[in-house]
Amino acid sequence: MFKQIMASIAFISAPAWATQPPFTGVDYSGHYQCTGMDSHIGEYKGTVDLKLNPEQSTGDYGAYQFTLILQDNSRYNGFAAAHLKSLAVYFAHTDPALKDYGVGIANIDTTPDGKVSFTKYYYGPEYEGGGHGMETCVKH
Repeated sequence: MFKQIMASIAFISAPAWATQPPFTGVDYSGHYQCTGMDSHIGEYKGTVDLKLNPEQSTGDYGAYQFTLILQDNSRYNGFAAAHLKSLAVYFAHTDPALKDYGVGIANIDTTPDGKVSFTKYYYGPEYEGGGHGMETCVKH
């Protein structure tokens, strides 16, 4: 009887995260070509790499590693969370002294020729007094 009670308590007290369903959402991993307009640097081009972290993804929610490299080789590392056709992104320049980091929100869509794309608005609170921009990226 004691063993049955202990087994019941262990089952009831198991954390919710221990029984999360597997990832069933769309995997947006890949290499994206991007163009953007930044409030400080103006027009720019770059690439984004998204890589799904399946251990941290569940149901319709995806967790990603995010890397942006601009044409001048500026590199921003970060992470993203996706739900259905929305993507939230945190990014930071590899040189922390620049205070060039921020957050973004993106809508995921499909181009007329069937490629996955996203359009992201981002905000950086400290870089050169604060700034923002828009970026469109198409998966290749």
